[in-house]
Amino acid sequence: DPLDRDRLFGSNLALVGLVLSLPLSACIGFATDVVRSRRLLISATVLAGGLSTLWTGLATTYNELLICRFIQCAAMSGSVPCVFSLMSDWYSENERNAASSVFQAAMGAGILIGQCYSGFTTNLGWRHPFLVSGFATVVSSFLVLAFVTDPVRGGREGALNDMLSEGVEYNKRPTWKTCLASVQSNASNRLLILQGLFSSIPYGAMFVFFNDVLSSNKGLTVQDATFVVAVFGIGSAVGGIMGGVFGTMATRAGRHILPIFMSLSTILGLIPFLALLNDDSYDSASWKPCSFAFVGGFFSSLPAVNVRPCIINVNTPELRGVQLTVANIVINLARGVGPWVLTDVMIDALGQNRVTGFELLLLMFWSAAALVLAMLAKTLPTDQKKVEAILSSYALENTPLKAADSHTVDSSGEVSGEGSFVDESRSWYSIDR
Repeated sequence: DPLDRDRLFGSNLALVGLVLSLPLSACIGFATDVVRSRRLLISATVLAGGLSTLWTGLATTYNELLICRFIQCAAMSGSVPCVFSLMSDWYSENERNAASSVFQAAMGAGILIGQCYSGFTTNLGWRHPFLVSGFATVVSSFLVLAFVTDPVRGGREGALNDMLSEGVEYNKRPTWKTCLASVQSNASNRLLILQGLFSSIPYGAMFVFFNDVLSSNKGLTVQDATFVVAVFGIGSAVGGIMGGVFGTMATRAGRHILPIFMSLSTILGLIPFLALLNDDSYDSASWKPCSFAFVGGFFSSLPAVNVRPCIINVNTPELRGVQLTVANIVINLARGVGPWVLTDVMIDALGQNRVTGFELLLLMFWSAAALVLAMLAKTLPTDQKKVEAILSSYALENTPLKAADSHTVDSSGEVSGEGSFVDESRSWYSIDR
């Protein structure tokens, strides 16, 4: 039965992997702000994900598939906050959008390659792609261990430069109180999390059913549907890279410009998807569905690659892993329930077919996401200024006592010359003798 198939290998796997695995992935993400070596943490999570993928290819029961999916998604989801935490200390504010776009384009390319490879190697059996992917992931975990270096925490924050140059580390760590305060008093955090919820529900259904909708509901062959999905992936990769470029330009033009750009591109991303779903004039991977898929992937990726840099910029270094983890939990939760919303709400409860269900998901949730991003234009600049003020205050309190200008102290302790200095109470004094 098609509906049972969708539930067993679509909704159920998505729920186990993207929802039930959230506590474990959250622990990995929260550890990002606590551990000394983020390099070791991400290498271990990638290794766990690779081994569970290999196990998937060797599984003999449905329960084993569920367990493997649980571990895979926990490792994948838990590693993302760690990666972006590292990136926040490798790149400055004006570089993070571009860096994020490259990383997320690589993630999109991985999804694209995986879908294409599995679609074009069906003659080798369903286990083959998992074995290949698992082996590659295990190898990559050792490459991370060999070549990735741990940056100085907070090392790319201009407000901390003087303090770090004196050899003083940024050693603040998250507490329950500061974590709760970062959500309660930071409007940008709340809006970015809400945006992730609204934008990810349709994506969850898309990841699971997009290929099948094209082949079963739009009349394409499995190979043609796979090709259209590949074109969508290419569009997403190109959009991801250009989203970082445009995001960097928008940030430099004004911090309030970036959320406006993200909101408009979310709305524009709706148009090609609706056209792809509503157009009945194609029955193969012709230029028309491929054009819709490419443009849809392009526009939908423009805002996505800029969300995590925004989260980084409105949180201090010790809270970034926490907030990235919270956002990641919400995103994965939304993606996990996305297939359920389609199969159990749109199809079962409302009596819609899958095509109409997709249309409703896109219209409802992406429109809401665009509205939330428009509201972010007001809060983002204010919250970034708050972060800069907090870091400047921390640096002032922890920078070793030193002269601001030239003066000398003789053997009797007398000070001569012109300049100023800071005493232990952090008060400024001027000298003119």
